[in-house]
Amino acid sequence: MISSSNASRSFLQLPVVFVVMAPLFAATSAGAQDAPPTQSKTQVVLLGTGSPPADPDRSGPATAVVVNGTAYLVDFGAGVVRRAKSAVVDRGIAALDPAKLRVVFVTHLHSDHTVGYPDLILTPWVIGRRFPLEVYGPRGLKAMTEHVLEAYRADFEARTRDRALYTVGAFPEGHAVNVHEIREGVVYKDENVTVTAFATKHALESYAYRFESRDRSIVISGDTNPTQAVIDACNGCDVLVHEVLSLEWLARRPDFKGYAAQHHTTTAQLIELASKARPRLLVLSHASLSLRPAVDTERSSPATFLSEMSRYPGHVVVGRDLDVF
Repeated sequence: MISSSNASRSFLQLPVVFVVMAPLFAATSAGAQDAPPTQSKTQVVLLGTGSPPADPDRSGPATAVVVNGTAYLVDFGAGVVRRAKSAVVDRGIAALDPAKLRVVFVTHLHSDHTVGYPDLILTPWVIGRRFPLEVYGPRGLKAMTEHVLEAYRADFEARTRDRALYTVGAFPEGHAVNVHEIREGVVYKDENVTVTAFATKHALESYAYRFESRDRSIVISGDTNPTQAVIDACNGCDVLVHEVLSLEWLARRPDFKGYAAQHHTTTAQLIELASKARPRLLVLSHASLSLRPAVDTERSSPATFLSEMSRYPGHVVVGRDLDVF
């Protein structure tokens, strides 16, 4: 079944805009044949589904996995902190209160996935965060972090100096960052989740992540060319969040075709990949998508994506900011 999601409702309440019925997979792994669960302690929240253009309808790439009231972020594109607050206000997900954000994973260091880093460090700190960020990602993350902290050194000093007057936030420990440069394998584990990183194929060192909680398994691809690693990591997972480019958009951008062929995934390629990976739910994100033609006439509509994905025999949705699955 293929459907377009509605940003004003969770997945469990989605109105179907466009539906194609197709036979679901034979049950080759637990739950692979069933529809997504009606209730779960583990939620996937799309904080930002956009791509590099400044789209007023889609913030930069950022996805949250929320388990038992604790949030884990993947990527921090433009607008990440305000989208997190929107999830609190509009979706009732208290774990995404900015001052509570603590554990973050980065797929790669391209600007559209990391430009919200200063915001993630500073804004929650100013409003009261009292603990360091724990950030996991590829080589180069440590140097990026050091430069960001140095860029705002005067701000840190001024706000900390005025703590006697400004008592809401600016606790010194709240703007610290503990950086963990990773390799493939289990990179994080606590009482809620085990997070495994695996290498993907992009323009620079990049990783996808598999989150495994007691009730769900979730794979978030980041930017990547189709890779067997994603198929193996999902292998009947509950949710696969994957990047995608429409064939329609690429036809309008011959200048980008060569780059896309090496570093991204088309709808045709994603059908093949997801048919092997067999997720219970496939979520299209970071797509060459436009929700309003008046804003962007070049990129493709949700209907175009659904049409191009119509041969996919599983359940797929076009992800929008603040969708909850």
